[in-house]
Amino acid sequence: MVDTKIIANEEQNCQESKVRANSSGTTTSTPSSLSDYMTGEADDSSDSKGSIPFNLKSVEPLVSLSKATSDEDLQRMVEKCKQMVLESAECSDERKWLVRRLIELRLRVQELRETSDQNLLETHVILGHHLVPQKYHITSSGPVYCDHCSGTIWMMLQSWYMCSDCRFCVHWKCLNNICRVCVHVIASEAGGYTYTKDICPERGLSSQGYRCAECKIRITFKSAWVEPRLCDYSGLYYCQRCHWNTTMVIPARVIRNWDMEPRLVCRAAAQLLALLEDRPFLLLEELNPKLFTLVPDLSLVKRMREEIQMMKRYLVICPEANTQGLPWKVGLRTHIIENHGNYSIKDLIDLQSGALLEEIRIAYDIMHVHITEQCELCKARGHLCEVCGNNEVIYPWDACAISCQQCLAVYHRACWSKRNHSCSRCVRLEKRRALEEGEPSNIKNLSKNESPEHHTVKNSLE
Repeated sequence: MVDTKIIANEEQNCQESKVRANSSGTTTSTPSSLSDYMTGEADDSSDSKGSIPFNLKSVEPLVSLSKATSDEDLQRMVEKCKQMVLESAECSDERKWLVRRLIELRLRVQELRETSDQNLLETHVILGHHLVPQKYHITSSGPVYCDHCSGTIWMMLQSWYMCSDCRFCVHWKCLNNICRVCVHVIASEAGGYTYTKDICPERGLSSQGYRCAECKIRITFKSAWVEPRLCDYSGLYYCQRCHWNTTMVIPARVIRNWDMEPRLVCRAAAQLLALLEDRPFLLLEELNPKLFTLVPDLSLVKRMREEIQMMKRYLVICPEANTQGLPWKVGLRTHIIENHGNYSIKDLIDLQSGALLEEIRIAYDIMHVHITEQCELCKARGHLCEVCGNNEVIYPWDACAISCQQCLAVYHRACWSKRNHSCSRCVRLEKRRALEEGEPSNIKNLSKNESPEHHTVKNSLE
């Protein structure tokens, strides 16, 4: 602000001197126009525009421009020239020359800034972050803060970047100081959540050397700015710049205690949990199989997902279902259709609120009605129980039915128990295979639980 006032005062003094000179019939030298100092070769052209005062010949090299002048050198020259302007006498030749040189330096700074602005439009890759420029990006979710310095990002005034993978936001001036690895890389290397079995594995400040786990700044209880904050996900301590008291649901607490209460986590953990919230990385049957007996809704969801997998076998080969977009376009989450064992944190949160169960029921009814009522082709692929000979059409997902794990034949559960869990279709297939291989002796080693019909076939073969 000081140098702006000096330039304004200097211009006013020059105008007053010009008026006095015109009135007395003499002429005075005037400052060169701005275009005189915007040289394409970026060299010092002020010598040809006016002579250097004798008192400034010794310090002139300190503020001289050249092709090799860097941005840091320009900043140093600007500060030096401003200081010399303040120290010079008002309306003196030295001050006039210094003001012209200050204008030259600032024009060069502006040229370098415009050149660097072209690089601002490029995506930078730092520690796995794909930082995309967001200079004119406006968010409606509230203010945006820098994940490095925790300062406010003025979106319309400052150049800033956002990672396209983890939503990491940073000032342009903080690009070279980033120390946090992109959580997208961490999630890919770890294969999902790092702490799924350990609830807040705290080790204490002494194991960290009384420093922040991320930026390594010394933290202590004595100063409020470096107060340590515990991350409930990793069990490590962080400073206030790396821990913003963000609350997230902890996967380990959900798996072990069915605890959905959000806990305080650091910024890196918050970004990781937000990134993986919708991804089905949790194998609940391996992590905690007892959870299905303690949570009735979870057991119900498991059974319905298994039945949806059975229905999918019918729908994927049905032309009419393909036309209707079944089973993929029933409003169900993709991983629920693809398998029945993977869960995401969002699935478990929605299960507790009842949203997931309602979503699965709607999709289940749509697929069930198509197979059993609407589509003739799918209805024709139903099964008849071979044991009782009943004409009732049954499907693998019916409560009264059971499917053979080998040949996928379907029987009534009561009939299956009467046959001592022996599949008649598997017996026939084994006999046919023995005939094709020319080994009728193997037929004698078949299961003892054969029906009279099979004994008749055996006698005829022998």
